[in-house]
Amino acid sequence: MTMTVQRTPLSADRVVALGYCPDCYATGTVALVAPGTRRCRAHLVDQRLLVETTATGQARLAAPAGGRRRPVYPTGVQTPCVACAVAGVDRQGLPRDGAGSDPLCIPCWRGRTDRQNAVERRRLVTELRERLDIDELTECAACGEPEPTPTCWLCGYSWLAEARAEHEHLLTLEAAAVATRFAQLTEMDEARERVSTMAAWIERLTETLTAFHAGDSWGRPVWLLADLLARDAATRSSRRGRRSALGMVCGVLAVNADRRSGRRAMPGRAGTAELAGCDNTRPVTDAWRRAEALGWCVRVEQGRRLTYAERCATGRSQARAVFDITPLHHGDPAAQAAQIPAALDVLADLLDHARTLLAAAQERVDALDARAGGWVDYREQVRRQQMRRAVAAARDHARDQATNFRTPHTVSQAMSVYSSLFRGLPISPPITSIPSVDDRQSRRKDGASRSSTRAAVDRGCARPLSVQRPRPAQRHGDASRPRRARPEWSGWAYALARAVQDRWVWLRHTPLPRVAATLGATLGPDWTAEALDAWVRRSRSRPVLTTPDSPVAYLRAVLEDALTGPAAPPYPARRHAEHRRALVAAQAAEQHERHTLAHADEDDRDRVATRPGGRSPAVEAALAAVRARTSGRLRRADRAALDVPAAECEWPAVAQPGAGLAPGL
Repeated sequence: MTMTVQRTPLSADRVVALGYCPDCYATGTVALVAPGTRRCRAHLVDQRLLVETTATGQARLAAPAGGRRRPVYPTGVQTPCVACAVAGVDRQGLPRDGAGSDPLCIPCWRGRTDRQNAVERRRLVTELRERLDIDELTECAACGEPEPTPTCWLCGYSWLAEARAEHEHLLTLEAAAVATRFAQLTEMDEARERVSTMAAWIERLTETLTAFHAGDSWGRPVWLLADLLARDAATRSSRRGRRSALGMVCGVLAVNADRRSGRRAMPGRAGTAELAGCDNTRPVTDAWRRAEALGWCVRVEQGRRLTYAERCATGRSQARAVFDITPLHHGDPAAQAAQIPAALDVLADLLDHARTLLAAAQERVDALDARAGGWVDYREQVRRQQMRRAVAAARDHARDQATNFRTPHTVSQAMSVYSSLFRGLPISPPITSIPSVDDRQSRRKDGASRSSTRAAVDRGCARPLSVQRPRPAQRHGDASRPRRARPEWSGWAYALARAVQDRWVWLRHTPLPRVAATLGATLGPDWTAEALDAWVRRSRSRPVLTTPDSPVAYLRAVLEDALTGPAAPPYPARRHAEHRRALVAAQAAEQHERHTLAHADEDDRDRVATRPGGRSPAVEAALAAVRARTSGRLRRADRAALDVPAAECEWPAVAQPGAGLAPGL
């Protein structure tokens, strides 16, 4: 119950005697108090500030519920809500029904209005029933009882239905609350995971810049990015136009790759757009295409949508594109060194943008924790501040390096001033060959000296220092080694290897050059991935393994088993041709060996057997011994003595002329 403010102010005791709160009366509002009390509920709360200790050991000031008052502004209506003041809630209101009416806040005013509307609707319904002479049933039509009973099939059923509906409503509310809580936890976990991802990216950028400053190999992404900028600058015909996103996108690609080899870079299209500060993924696609056209990187795996089995195994729906960056020795070292400042500026910009993304992610985590009733620990705040300072220092140092970096330049021989002035020479002497007094070779034109450096020979200014071991020969004038010719399968084996990796899952994590070399040394240019898969399944009785220990060795064994059988493959294969040639060579060697053995057996039989009408082997041996120790004249006599008589011959007797007819004629 509330009252309007009187024109003549009353004393506090008079207000208390009337049963109202003197504090509310002083502010312009009259509120009833409970019996036995002198203040309303809003002013009975202890107004003193309390000191409490948090769970982390911090002390802070805490005001009790209802003790805080709103500030009094010099303008506007400063009238507390009557209904809220009775309940002990400090909330401002307005006189909704004109001057002199009860000041109410929006919730109290809406509640009062809704109640009045409900009363008015009930009154109108009652009047309508009276006009239409409709009697309202006050008892059950089945059992006749005014109250529902469980034994009645009509009113008992309606009572159970009402209870069941109320129970289902409670279950729905509980499920909605659980779903809301799970959604809140999921959102918080995603926000924290994003903070961890951005912190890891900042740490990788910082380590790259620090390693480059220290001269470590982990700073190679700076040189890789400088190589890209050098290639791009060499192909540009004009410097006009706005700044391209090529440097930022390829900077993300270079830092994401392996820091020592520059391979297996897979930052993802959407992730690269976010880390490079692009509004969408179109600049990322254009930058990747530009980098491939410049020959700075090669796409070894194409991004695609995974199948259902792959999504179940990996837990993601998309496969990222994989790039291998071209090694540094394929570029121009002088051009790369000239682009080092620009590369450092790009990495500094990436680090600054990553710090902004990390700050936004941390603010989101703090907001979610505050909504859930938590707070940020003091140690976490200190760690964040230290990280911000470290990132700012790394960024400033990178920009200082970019400003103060000077590209190396070559000078002619004997132009070192610092090594000549202290010797008293205006110019340092050339490093040439100086013959020794004892005609020994000291320095050759094509390499370092192999002679002892301890000989007491005065070599002047070009005298070398003593060393522990001789240096190897250095042939500066010789021509460079010719580059090894590319294998003949390099034109078609890589495309076949990519298709085979897409079809056989167990080969996807194997380096592409190894798979291409294995297929190129075994198959031919007419083969396809579908034909290879069909031929392997048809020619082998055992199925192909899904997770072999050594994929390349297992691929070599599978091809060996499939291409060395009796059946001919559908397309010409190098391994099958070699197998056929080996079989033919083995058959020819076996046949030649059989012929050799047969000829040897025939020779042995001819040598052992006695020829008809000729000499026996014993006689031939004796004649050979006689020839060796006697002259030709004596040899004829010995041969006549050693001649075999005709009776010993196996030939039949031959009829002589004049001997008549043969017997039996």
